[in-house]
Amino acid sequence: MKRLAAVLLFALASVAAGQALQKFESCRVVDSDWADGDSFPVKLPDGREIVLRLYYVDCNETSATTETDQRRVRDQSSYFGIDDHQVTLASGRRAAEEVRQLLAKPFTVHTAFASAPGRSAKPRTYGFVTLSDGRDLGEVLVGEGLARSFGLRRGTPDGLTTAAAEAQMDDLELGAAIARRGIWAETDAQRLVSLREARRVEERELEEAFGRPGGEPLDPNTASVDQITLLPGIGEVLAERIVEGRPYKSVDDLRRVPGIGEKVFAGFKDSLQIAP
Repeated sequence: MKRLAAVLLFALASVAAGQALQKFESCRVVDSDWADGDSFPVKLPDGREIVLRLYYVDCNETSATTETDQRRVRDQSSYFGIDDHQVTLASGRRAAEEVRQLLAKPFTVHTAFASAPGRSAKPRTYGFVTLSDGRDLGEVLVGEGLARSFGLRRGTPDGLTTAAAEAQMDDLELGAAIARRGIWAETDAQRLVSLREARRVEERELEEAFGRPGGEPLDPNTASVDQITLLPGIGEVLAERIVEGRPYKSVDDLRRVPGIGEKVFAGFKDSLQIAP
């Protein structure tokens, strides 16, 4: 019965991901001691509370008390070309504080209630936030160098296609990097190249180590984001898309996940198995 309930829940999340965005005005942020720049609790005008996860952006971690968080901080430091992880964490805390101030006034949320999987036990929902002055929160964070253009994408509330919105966000990130705004002010351009290359080497080593696991095959209907990330060719964004697309009747169903081409699929298909 529990398994059936879980399958139904994932099916509903998958349907929601393809639905039109709903608009909620006069939303308010809920005080919490765990919120960060891209995930925070929100009270909708009808009194419901949800944990909102922004589309298109990834803010740095604010702390690293677990091994998973530490790996994420290392990845974020490499992305921005920073050796000192404390600088990365400080940027994450600055983003969280900036978001807290930006959301001091009522704001608008657009969401289709698609589930946003993650390491936290708190259920999260993907969405967009339009600030009281009309700006998009994700665009503000990336433009100020407080987040990277990274994460799940979809068409925007103002009608941009996924591709157009992604290009726009990437341009905002490039502008922040050139102007050395936010965390980009700490970037060492030479180290950025070497750190990213070291990260790619590590990913290739993980692919060789875990590409053909000798233990039990992974069930994409029940595996965690972290477990799926270990599959060859699968990063965090694709792992989240795989989880959001549940349930799957067969391994071949994963071909429909955006971003999984034939080469990537061929690299991990033998490591998966759908439980009966």
